[in-house]
Amino acid sequence: MNKLSKLLHNQQSAYGMIVTMKDPAVVEMMGYAGYDFAIIDLEHTTMDLGLVEHMIRAARCVQVTSVVRTPQSDYGAMLRVVDAGADAIMVPHLTSREQAERVVGAAKYRPIGYRGLDGSSRSAAYGTIPLSQHIERQNEGVTVIGMIEDALALNNLNEIVSVPGLDLLFIGPADLAASLGYQEQFDHPVVMEAIEEIIATTRKAGLGIGIPAFTGEEVDRYARIGANYFTVPPIDTLFFSKALTVHLREVKQKENLTR
Repeated sequence: MNKLSKLLHNQQSAYGMIVTMKDPAVVEMMGYAGYDFAIIDLEHTTMDLGLVEHMIRAARCVQVTSVVRTPQSDYGAMLRVVDAGADAIMVPHLTSREQAERVVGAAKYRPIGYRGLDGSSRSAAYGTIPLSQHIERQNEGVTVIGMIEDALALNNLNEIVSVPGLDLLFIGPADLAASLGYQEQFDHPVVMEAIEEIIATTRKAGLGIGIPAFTGEEVDRYARIGANYFTVPPIDTLFFSKALTVHLREVKQKENLTR
């Protein structure tokens, strides 16, 4: 069981961040800072799979759960990242039971799924462990996460959370708000009602549920209604850009005061 799954199993919160900067050092720094998981983003970046594999290695070095967010419905990418040793896959825009079943099928070996066998992959320790042991480890250890970020998913939510092998859900508030007709209005009552419904339904089904948060106050607000893992800050580039902007502004202000 990876760190993220273990924390949630023990009724503890977990903290991570979406990584879009193309350097394994970002993942290492997260581990040294005390983060629990890193979401390596293949959906909105131009990362190649060789780089992703190095980021998975970096996560392992600092005891951080490596979650790879794959492009939507790219089942080939799902197979390749779990073969590379990812602890978890995260699939955007999960909207139906059938889609959830296909995602689980791509991530798990028979009898749970239909993932293609390769006993020589990195996740199989390059063939140095028995194939049966590798299959057991992967079926037990790979965490499958679906992103709920569409109005259509709300209609199918009860069916989605009932899919065997689906472990966690993660809310995408930006796309969810847009899908509901309230683009950029993340705090609109309709959007917040949908978020509360997603969290309640997911937790009732026994699954973990995550959501982005910018502040401790937002974490507390979502935790109070049942969310149990968070990306804080949501994305590395937002944090880095803000830090640079604030730092440079402060430097310039101090310089003006000394003139």
